[in-house]
Amino acid sequence: MKPKAGNTRAQLIEAAYKVLAEKGYENSSVKDIAREAGVSPGLVHYHFANKEDLLVSVVKEAANEYCQQMRKLRKTVAEDKLADAALAESLERIKSNADWYKLRYELYVLGLRNPAIQSGVKELIARGREGIEETIQAVAGKTLPNGAEMSAILFACFEGLALQSFVDSEFDLEGAYQFLGQMVEQFLQSQSERERT
Repeated sequence: MKPKAGNTRAQLIEAAYKVLAEKGYENSSVKDIAREAGVSPGLVHYHFANKEDLLVSVVKEAANEYCQQMRKLRKTVAEDKLADAALAESLERIKSNADWYKLRYELYVLGLRNPAIQSGVKELIARGREGIEETIQAVAGKTLPNGAEMSAILFACFEGLALQSFVDSEFDLEGAYQFLGQMVEQFLQSQSERERT
């Protein structure tokens, strides 16, 4: 995440991302975030209601960037290569940006306990499922009758596989992704066969 010059809100989100990723939600303070951004704590409160609001904004911004990457992928990769490219992108994100996932997991837990941020979690998950469904439809070349259900399952798979890789150093993430790719391919083939009959 790279803030534009002069954009204090974006600067605070970038600083919060760094601090929250390094210290975790519970061990981070608004003062820590303000210090990282080089601003006064009052400016943080001017732009965000509280630390929870800032965390939601951090994760939403990271999700926006990921959605933009996936849109670009859908525009630049041929349909017959898109499923593999999308899975490879997701796998690479887990390997290269573990902090993003860890912040998401913290947000999920906070959303379960804190009604004030539950709507942000709901929106984040909905956007993730929508992005996956758009990719599935692009791969299939059409709208699938159960694309929403498949996207919900894939969202759960992506989140769960990432979590397993973070807590179990021996977990075969690449093997799991390879098998997941085969499952997606079988799903898409079954949809095509169903249409022909």
